[in-house]
Amino acid sequence: MEEKIGFSIRGAAGITVFKGVTNPQVVYNHVVDDPSNDVRVMQYSNSGKYICFCDSIDTYLIDTETGEELIKHPLEKPTLVVFSPKDTFFVTWEMYCIYGRRTRADGTVKTPNPNINYFSVGEKKHLKVVIGKRKEDVPQWTSDEKYMVQIVGSEILAFEDGNIEKSKYKTVVSDIHAIAVSPHQREHLFAAFIPSKNEPSKVQLHRINKDMTVLSTIIFTNCDKLDMKWNSKGTAMLALASVDVDKSGKSYYGNSYLQVLSFNGEKCRIPFDKEGSVHDVKWSPTGSHFAACYGYMPAKISVYNAQGNAIWNLGECHRNEVHFNTQGNLFTTCGFGSLTGKIQVWNFDEQKEINTIEVPNTTQLEFSSDGQHFFTATTAPRMRVDNCYRLWKYTGEMLFEYAPTVKYELWQVKWKPMPEAVNFKFNTPPLSKEDKARTGLRMKVANGAVEVEVHANAIKKVGAYVPPHLRGGSTQGALQQSSAASIAVSNDNEKKIKKLEGNLRDIQKLKEKQERGETLQANQLEKLGREAAVLADLEKLKVAA
Repeated sequence: MEEKIGFSIRGAAGITVFKGVTNPQVVYNHVVDDPSNDVRVMQYSNSGKYICFCDSIDTYLIDTETGEELIKHPLEKPTLVVFSPKDTFFVTWEMYCIYGRRTRADGTVKTPNPNINYFSVGEKKHLKVVIGKRKEDVPQWTSDEKYMVQIVGSEILAFEDGNIEKSKYKTVVSDIHAIAVSPHQREHLFAAFIPSKNEPSKVQLHRINKDMTVLSTIIFTNCDKLDMKWNSKGTAMLALASVDVDKSGKSYYGNSYLQVLSFNGEKCRIPFDKEGSVHDVKWSPTGSHFAACYGYMPAKISVYNAQGNAIWNLGECHRNEVHFNTQGNLFTTCGFGSLTGKIQVWNFDEQKEINTIEVPNTTQLEFSSDGQHFFTATTAPRMRVDNCYRLWKYTGEMLFEYAPTVKYELWQVKWKPMPEAVNFKFNTPPLSKEDKARTGLRMKVANGAVEVEVHANAIKKVGAYVPPHLRGGSTQGALQQSSAASIAVSNDNEKKIKKLEGNLRDIQKLKEKQERGETLQANQLEKLGREAAVLADLEKLKVAA
């Protein structure tokens, strides 16, 4: 199974499609040579057979197995790509605006070009282009592709059986902002969000038919934004409402609350037992339960069934993300961003921890389709330095790492979908101490006079110092003399050495300028005079290491 797993990366250099985990092989590579251009968007199809991207000149559709270019269309600025559930169509969206001067040479005002483009995957051609001023105007499909639903102004249109030219049904919904189509296999439903103006915000559940029947309505008395998430079965939807300004003054980041809407019209609000906003909420791929991370730090994490009842409480911890694997039998709690980068992996069925690793500066985590692997990535623009990605076994064993020492800008990492692997079941036996010692990041540490590479989880973490009168005769908490057995991590010294070596390179460049007869500034001459001191400091650090 591992050799079939694929993924792709997008960055300043272009896009690369890989196959494999332990030793990834390049399937397709598209390099962007002009620094004024970039790969604006990258999206796999639902089957994983295709990947679409734009390089600021053309929009491409690529076969992920062979790397063959199936479509190359002159379309420069898409920032969003959406595939229909069965990969019959894909749609691109770009900003609806005027690029460059707003007026023509004769003084007339330009109008933006239509910005939603439709493509046929099977016919490998462009079909049509229409106007959609917002991302919310991009069409959505039911799971069987029976209907395509789209917002056009204040109307919601439903197109039937692949006919994208003329709508079958329509309804007028004043002030409509967004829709979310249910993936239910038999019922054709969608939820519509109508934000507040002169009355409370609301979500209406519609059935797709001649009358666009309203089945249920949820009222939100205090709501600026709403995120709607259907479960995989299309039987229930999470509505995460957020308020930009917390009028109570308790939070700078506003506030949020969560409601569950069933496809049969039932609804309930989740009674969180800790104040603060909702950091993350995700459905399990099984569709029977969801996890929420909420409250002021340390946040609380709980799992609820589709009826809104708590079924597992993980307590409080410094985490802000939760993730399920594709099969739903693994669950991770993560602390990214301003937190330390801890990733805790759980056996969901047994509600037992498998392992914990720490990957600082992580901005992305995602499970592969086989459910046994995940990647972590440090990406721009959130992090401009140390951009890299790593591929892991669910146990925390690192299988592959790409962390270049030269400046490298990575924007996105994405697993290739593998629908055939979704039902692949596997056991998750508990890990021994020896197994856990082989997990985590690989780190270079000093072992006497020798520098060796070990796994982070193999390094014994020394606890806080405890005064003798509080130890009760025990040596636990006493200061330990370092030896070959207790390895001291030398990351700080390495950073200082790299910085000093960089200073020496700068000084060498200044010397070369001086030899060419160029005039140096006062601060540059001062830097030249510090060469001896830099060399002395560097020698001391190398001896200490």
